Amino acid sequence: MFTTTGDLHCHSHYSDGAATISQLIGLAKQAGLDVLAITDHETFRGNDCAQILAEGTGLRILKGIEMSAMDPANGRSVHLLCYNPQRVDGIRALCAETADARFAAGVKMARRICQKYPVHMEQILNYAAVSEGLYKTHIMRPLVDLGHTDTYYGGPLFGQLLGPGGSCFEPIAYPSIYRAIEVARASGGWVVIAHPSVYRSMDLVGQLAAQGLIDGVEVDHPRNTEEDKRALRQLADQYGLLVTGGTDYHGHNPQKDHPLGTGTTGDAVLQKLLYSHPQK
Repeated sequence: MFTTTGDLHCHSHYSDGAATISQLIGLAKQAGLDVLAITDHETFRGNDCAQILAEGTGLRILKGIEMSAMDPANGRSVHLLCYNPQRVDGIRALCAETADARFAAGVKMARRICQKYPVHMEQILNYAAVSEGLYKTHIMRPLVDLGHTDTYYGGPLFGQLLGPGGSCFEPIAYPSIYRAIEVARASGGWVVIAHPSVYRSMDLVGQLAAQGLIDGVEVDHPRNTEEDKRALRQLADQYGLLVTGGTDYHGHNPQKDHPLGTGTTGDAVLQKLLYSHPQK
Protein backbone atom coordinates (compact mmCIF):
# COMPACT_ATOMS: atom_id res chain seq x y z
CA MET A 1 0.00 0.00 0.00
CA PHE A 2 1.39 3.40 -0.99
CA THR A 3 1.77 5.90 1.86
CA THR A 4 3.03 9.46 1.85
CA THR A 5 5.48 11.22 4.12
CA GLY A 6 6.07 14.92 4.48
CA ASP A 7 8.23 17.53 6.19
CA LEU A 8 5.85 20.29 7.23
CA HIS A 9 8.24 22.86 8.65
CA CYS A 10 11.04 24.57 6.73
CA HIS A 11 12.16 28.08 5.88
CA SER A 12 13.48 29.74 2.74
CA HIS A 13 15.36 32.96 2.07
CA TYR A 14 12.00 34.72 1.90
CA SER A 15 12.07 34.78 5.71
CA ASP A 16 15.03 33.76 7.88
CA GLY A 17 16.29 30.74 5.93
CA ALA A 18 19.27 30.57 3.60
CA ALA A 19 17.96 28.17 0.94
CA THR A 20 16.06 29.12 -2.19
CA ILE A 21 12.75 27.44 -2.98
CA SER A 22 14.43 25.48 -5.77
CA GLN A 23 17.06 24.20 -3.32
CA LEU A 24 14.41 23.17 -0.79
CA ILE A 25 12.51 21.23 -3.45
CA GLY A 26 15.71 19.50 -4.51
CA LEU A 27 16.52 18.55 -0.91
CA ALA A 28 12.97 17.29 -0.39
CA LYS A 29 13.23 15.02 -3.42
CA GLN A 30 16.62 13.74 -2.30
CA ALA A 31 15.11 12.91 1.09
CA GLY A 32 12.32 10.91 -0.57
CA LEU A 33 9.55 13.20 0.65
CA ASP A 34 6.13 13.23 -0.99
CA VAL A 35 4.88 16.43 0.64
CA LEU A 36 6.65 19.64 1.65
CA ALA A 37 5.31 22.71 3.44
CA ILE A 38 7.22 25.97 3.12
CA THR A 39 6.39 27.63 6.44
CA ASP A 40 8.20 30.94 6.22
CA HIS A 41 7.59 33.43 8.99
CA GLU A 42 4.80 35.86 8.15
CA THR A 43 4.78 35.30 4.40
CA PHE A 44 3.23 32.96 1.80
CA ARG A 45 5.64 34.08 -0.91
CA GLY A 46 7.65 30.85 -0.87
CA ASN A 47 4.50 28.76 -1.28
CA ASP A 48 3.56 30.52 -4.48
CA CYS A 49 7.01 29.87 -5.96
CA ALA A 50 7.07 26.29 -4.73
CA GLN A 51 3.77 25.42 -6.40
CA ILE A 52 5.25 26.38 -9.76
CA LEU A 53 8.72 24.88 -9.29
CA ALA A 54 7.40 21.57 -7.96
CA GLU A 55 5.24 20.89 -11.01
CA GLY A 56 6.25 17.62 -12.65
CA THR A 57 8.55 16.58 -9.79
CA GLY A 58 6.02 14.38 -7.97
CA LEU A 59 6.39 16.54 -4.85
CA ARG A 60 3.16 17.92 -3.40
CA ILE A 61 3.31 21.39 -1.81
CA LEU A 62 1.10 21.97 1.23
CA LYS A 63 0.43 25.66 1.71
CA GLY A 64 1.65 26.82 5.09
CA ILE A 65 2.92 29.70 7.17
CA GLU A 66 4.50 30.18 10.59
CA MET A 67 3.06 33.05 12.60
CA SER A 68 4.98 34.62 15.48
CA ALA A 69 3.05 35.44 18.63
CA MET A 70 3.48 35.70 22.38
CA ASP A 71 1.84 34.27 25.48
CA PRO A 72 0.33 37.24 27.37
CA ALA A 73 0.61 35.30 30.63
CA ASN A 74 4.40 35.32 30.61
CA GLY A 75 5.60 37.21 27.52
CA ARG A 76 7.22 34.14 25.97
CA SER A 77 7.26 33.60 22.23
CA VAL A 78 4.82 31.12 20.73
CA HIS A 79 4.93 30.00 17.10
CA LEU A 80 1.80 29.00 15.26
CA LEU A 81 1.69 26.94 12.06
CA CYS A 82 -1.32 27.29 9.77
CA TYR A 83 -1.81 24.78 6.95
CA ASN A 84 -4.04 24.86 3.89
CA PRO A 85 -5.79 28.18 4.66
CA GLN A 86 -8.67 29.05 2.35
CA ARG A 87 -8.89 32.79 3.07
CA VAL A 88 -5.56 34.50 3.64
CA ASP A 89 -6.36 38.22 3.83
CA GLY A 90 -6.64 38.21 7.61
CA ILE A 91 -3.38 36.32 8.01
CA ARG A 92 -1.62 38.65 5.61
CA ALA A 93 -2.85 41.71 7.53
CA LEU A 94 -1.71 40.40 10.90
CA CYS A 95 1.60 39.23 9.49
CA ALA A 96 2.19 42.69 7.99
CA GLU A 97 1.86 44.16 11.49
CA THR A 98 4.32 41.62 12.85
CA ALA A 99 6.76 42.28 10.02
CA ASP A 100 6.65 46.01 10.73
CA ALA A 101 7.32 45.40 14.42
CA ARG A 102 10.18 43.03 13.57
CA PHE A 103 11.72 45.53 11.16
CA ALA A 104 11.56 48.37 13.71
CA ALA A 105 13.24 46.21 16.36
CA GLY A 106 15.71 44.84 13.82
CA VAL A 107 16.89 48.30 12.78
CA LYS A 108 17.59 49.19 16.42
CA MET A 109 19.57 45.97 16.91
CA ALA A 110 21.46 46.46 13.65
CA ARG A 111 22.46 50.00 14.56
CA ARG A 112 23.83 48.79 17.89
CA ILE A 113 25.84 46.11 16.10
CA CYS A 114 27.23 48.74 13.73
CA GLN A 115 28.43 50.76 16.71
CA LYS A 116 30.30 47.77 18.12
CA TYR A 117 31.81 46.29 14.95
CA PRO A 118 33.08 47.54 11.57
CA VAL A 119 29.75 46.71 9.97
CA HIS A 120 27.57 49.02 7.86
CA MET A 121 23.78 49.08 7.83
CA GLU A 122 23.89 48.66 4.06
CA GLN A 123 25.59 45.26 4.44
CA ILE A 124 22.87 44.03 6.80
CA LEU A 125 20.04 45.30 4.63
CA ASN A 126 21.62 43.73 1.55
CA TYR A 127 21.50 40.34 3.26
CA ALA A 128 17.82 40.95 4.01
CA ALA A 129 17.00 42.18 0.49
CA VAL A 130 15.28 38.99 -0.72
CA SER A 131 13.55 38.32 2.58
CA GLU A 132 10.15 39.70 3.52
CA GLY A 133 11.62 40.87 6.84
CA LEU A 134 14.74 41.87 8.76
CA TYR A 135 15.83 38.96 10.94
CA LYS A 136 18.60 38.42 13.46
CA THR A 137 20.27 36.05 11.00
CA HIS A 138 20.70 38.96 8.57
CA ILE A 139 22.22 41.10 11.33
CA MET A 140 24.69 38.34 12.25
CA ARG A 141 25.85 37.51 8.73
CA PRO A 142 28.44 40.34 8.46
CA LEU A 143 29.92 39.13 11.77
CA VAL A 144 30.33 35.68 10.23
CA ASP A 145 32.00 37.29 7.23
CA LEU A 146 34.41 39.09 9.57
CA GLY A 147 35.26 35.87 11.40
CA HIS A 148 33.81 36.84 14.77
CA THR A 149 31.57 33.75 14.79
CA ASP A 150 30.81 30.79 12.56
CA THR A 151 27.06 30.68 13.02
CA TYR A 152 24.24 33.01 12.06
CA TYR A 153 21.93 31.87 14.83
CA GLY A 154 22.72 30.51 18.27
CA GLY A 155 26.19 30.26 19.68
CA PRO A 156 27.89 32.36 22.37
CA LEU A 157 28.25 35.60 20.40
CA PHE A 158 24.64 35.51 19.21
CA GLY A 159 23.49 35.15 22.81
CA GLN A 160 25.75 37.94 24.02
CA LEU A 161 24.52 40.34 21.35
CA LEU A 162 21.00 39.44 20.23
CA GLY A 163 19.69 36.92 22.73
CA PRO A 164 17.28 38.14 25.44
CA GLY A 165 19.32 40.35 27.72
CA GLY A 166 22.06 40.70 25.09
CA SER A 167 23.84 44.02 24.69
CA CYS A 168 22.14 44.76 21.33
CA PHE A 169 18.82 43.03 21.95
CA GLU A 170 15.51 44.75 21.26
CA PRO A 171 12.20 42.97 21.99
CA ILE A 172 9.68 42.56 19.19
CA ALA A 173 6.03 43.48 19.78
CA TYR A 174 4.37 40.21 18.75
CA PRO A 175 0.57 39.79 18.77
CA SER A 176 -1.10 37.71 21.44
CA ILE A 177 -1.29 34.00 20.68
CA TYR A 178 -5.06 34.24 21.10
CA ARG A 179 -5.30 36.90 18.39
CA ALA A 180 -3.06 34.87 16.09
CA ILE A 181 -5.18 31.77 16.64
CA GLU A 182 -8.39 33.70 15.97
CA VAL A 183 -7.02 34.97 12.66
CA ALA A 184 -5.64 31.56 11.66
CA ARG A 185 -8.91 29.80 12.48
CA ALA A 186 -10.87 32.37 10.48
CA SER A 187 -8.75 31.43 7.44
CA GLY A 188 -10.26 27.96 7.35
CA GLY A 189 -6.83 26.40 7.78
CA TRP A 190 -5.49 23.85 10.23
CA VAL A 191 -4.00 25.48 13.34
CA VAL A 192 -0.96 23.76 14.87
CA ILE A 193 1.34 24.89 17.69
CA ALA A 194 4.97 24.63 16.58
CA HIS A 195 7.76 23.06 18.70
CA PRO A 196 6.04 23.78 22.05
CA SER A 197 9.00 22.77 24.20
CA VAL A 198 11.36 25.26 22.53
CA TYR A 199 9.69 28.28 24.15
CA ARG A 200 8.52 26.39 27.24
CA SER A 201 4.88 26.49 26.18
CA MET A 202 3.91 22.91 27.00
CA ASP A 203 1.36 24.06 29.62
CA LEU A 204 -0.07 26.57 27.15
CA VAL A 205 -0.68 23.80 24.61
CA GLY A 206 -2.75 21.95 27.18
CA GLN A 207 -4.81 25.05 27.90
CA LEU A 208 -5.40 25.78 24.22
CA ALA A 209 -6.32 22.17 23.52
CA ALA A 210 -8.77 22.09 26.43
CA GLN A 211 -10.46 25.21 25.02
CA GLY A 212 -10.71 23.66 21.55
CA LEU A 213 -8.62 26.44 20.01
CA ILE A 214 -6.04 24.34 18.15
CA ASP A 215 -6.19 21.42 15.73
CA GLY A 216 -2.76 19.94 16.23
CA VAL A 217 0.68 20.04 17.77
CA GLU A 218 4.13 19.62 16.24
CA VAL A 219 5.68 16.58 17.89
CA ASP A 220 8.41 15.27 15.59
CA HIS A 221 10.71 18.29 15.81
CA PRO A 222 14.50 18.10 16.41
CA ARG A 223 14.34 20.29 19.51
CA ASN A 224 11.52 18.44 21.24
CA THR A 225 13.01 16.02 23.77
CA GLU A 226 11.81 12.41 23.85
CA GLU A 227 10.07 13.17 27.13
CA ASP A 228 8.33 16.15 25.53
CA LYS A 229 7.27 14.02 22.58
CA ARG A 230 5.67 11.45 24.85
CA ALA A 231 3.81 14.16 26.76
CA LEU A 232 2.62 15.80 23.55
CA ARG A 233 1.38 12.51 22.11
CA GLN A 234 -0.60 11.88 25.29
CA LEU A 235 -2.07 15.37 24.99
CA ALA A 236 -2.93 14.74 21.34
CA ASP A 237 -4.68 11.49 22.27
CA GLN A 238 -6.60 13.19 25.07
CA TYR A 239 -7.93 16.04 22.93
CA GLY A 240 -7.97 14.47 19.47
CA LEU A 241 -5.19 16.68 18.10
CA LEU A 242 -3.31 16.07 14.88
CA VAL A 243 0.33 15.08 15.38
CA THR A 244 2.64 16.78 12.88
CA GLY A 245 6.36 16.80 12.29
CA GLY A 246 8.94 18.93 10.54
CA THR A 247 12.64 19.65 10.55
CA ASP A 248 12.40 23.45 10.92
CA TYR A 249 15.19 23.51 8.35
CA HIS A 250 16.88 26.89 7.80
CA GLY A 251 19.97 25.90 5.82
CA HIS A 252 22.43 28.35 7.35
CA ASN A 253 24.86 25.63 8.28
CA PRO A 254 24.10 22.41 6.36
CA GLN A 255 26.79 20.57 8.33
CA LYS A 256 24.98 21.23 11.61
CA ASP A 257 21.35 21.61 10.52
CA HIS A 258 19.06 18.63 10.86
CA PRO A 259 18.60 17.51 7.24
CA LEU A 260 15.26 18.10 5.58
CA GLY A 261 13.10 15.04 6.11
CA THR A 262 14.41 14.07 9.56
CA GLY A 263 11.23 15.39 11.14
CA THR A 264 8.17 14.06 9.35
CA THR A 265 4.39 13.83 9.32
CA GLY A 266 2.63 10.55 8.68
CA ASP A 267 0.23 9.61 5.90
CA ALA A 268 -3.07 9.80 7.79
CA VAL A 269 -2.42 13.34 9.01
CA LEU A 270 -1.14 14.45 5.62
CA GLN A 271 -4.35 13.26 3.96
CA LYS A 272 -6.40 15.39 6.36
CA LEU A 273 -4.25 18.47 5.92
CA LEU A 274 -4.20 18.18 2.13
CA TYR A 275 -7.77 17.20 1.37
CA SER A 276 -10.05 18.39 4.17
CA HIS A 277 -10.66 21.34 6.43
CA PRO A 278 -11.23 21.59 10.17
CA GLN A 279 -14.73 21.94 11.59
CA LYS A 280 -14.76 25.29 13.39
